[in-house]
Amino acid sequence: MKLLYLYLLVAVLFSIANSSLFASSSSSSSNPDLVRNISEIIQARGYPVENHQAITPDGYILSVQRIPAGRYQNNPNPYGSNGKPAVILQHGVEDLGITWVLQENVYQSLGFILADNGFDVWINNVRGTTYSNSNINYSSDSKEFWAFSFDEMAQYDLPTVVDYVLETTGNKKVGYVGHSQGTTMAFIGMTNQTVADKINLFVALAPVVRVTHCESDLLNILSDFNVDILFAALGFNAFLPDTPFLQKYLPVICKNAPSICENSLALIMGWDEASINTTRLPVYMAHEPGGTSVQNVIHWSQATKDGYQKFDYGVVGNLAHYGQATPPQYNIRDFNVPVVVYSGGQDYLADPTDVQWLIDRLSSLVNWKSLPSYSHLDFVWGENAYIDVYGEVTQYLLKYANA
Repeated sequence: MKLLYLYLLVAVLFSIANSSLFASSSSSSSNPDLVRNISEIIQARGYPVENHQAITPDGYILSVQRIPAGRYQNNPNPYGSNGKPAVILQHGVEDLGITWVLQENVYQSLGFILADNGFDVWINNVRGTTYSNSNINYSSDSKEFWAFSFDEMAQYDLPTVVDYVLETTGNKKVGYVGHSQGTTMAFIGMTNQTVADKINLFVALAPVVRVTHCESDLLNILSDFNVDILFAALGFNAFLPDTPFLQKYLPVICKNAPSICENSLALIMGWDEASINTTRLPVYMAHEPGGTSVQNVIHWSQATKDGYQKFDYGVVGNLAHYGQATPPQYNIRDFNVPVVVYSGGQDYLADPTDVQWLIDRLSSLVNWKSLPSYSHLDFVWGENAYIDVYGEVTQYLLKYANA
């Protein structure tokens, strides 16, 4: 019965476009943000933008967008140093870098807020997403391309973008703001002291490390199955990639039946529309989901049951990958970068109990602020996040950049 439920769930996720709501596609909103990519969104708001590519040691081509100056300002040295403190913004699972610049008003988006406050802003898109879907060694149609999880994002993507930003800007250190999986990458990747030494401050929004109290319906369902069954059911490749088909029809669905979009998001991270502009939802969903690997989703499902550890390939696979029968555990106590944490009381993915577990183990914690009414996506899409969170974040980043 559980396996049947799994297949039905996957069928719903992957065939949502078969809804009869598609018949109303001609009535789709004319909002140009529905079809703009991240660079076009940034330019449309009056900000300069540069498109960069950073190649990881295992060949993934990361798409990185740079906002080098504030609104209606020119970049004095395109594609080079501008003398400003730099900050990297890292999106979460099934999200994209566009999440940092997608609010209806520029004063609500963290990417624009930081640019207007004198930062050199760098927005990274991790491997397997719509913007970073190429590898110099493998085709995106191959099984090998999708053989990754947040393990590899932490080991390769994070240090690659950090080094790229520092090399381009000439700065010695960079600030880092992560949301959701973007925090997971940092808490793992910054235990590497070489990486840690290059970070002046890490801001963790909705931090996801241990997820044993996670209330995500999707991850909890998947956690009941062994890895071989999941690969057989889901395949070895992409999970909910942002295809032209979904780009065309998800905004229509969200406009005509917002509950479908809300419920699909809730499958992974929960949903609370109280703090989000629901009239903006078709725009958000025109750019979502951002795509990831099936292996990454399986890793997250494993974490809900097994805790803070590397991907579990099964005994045979673990022996091949790690030289031991079980996956190595991550140790959060090895993390020592200055960190400011913001969490939500209504967050299904970064559950308050798991966040407290994290806080109790952070020796380098600068400050922790819990917002009782916030859910997972409020930290990037919340209408009042610029009041509740971003103002403080900007001040913290300025303080540590100038220290």
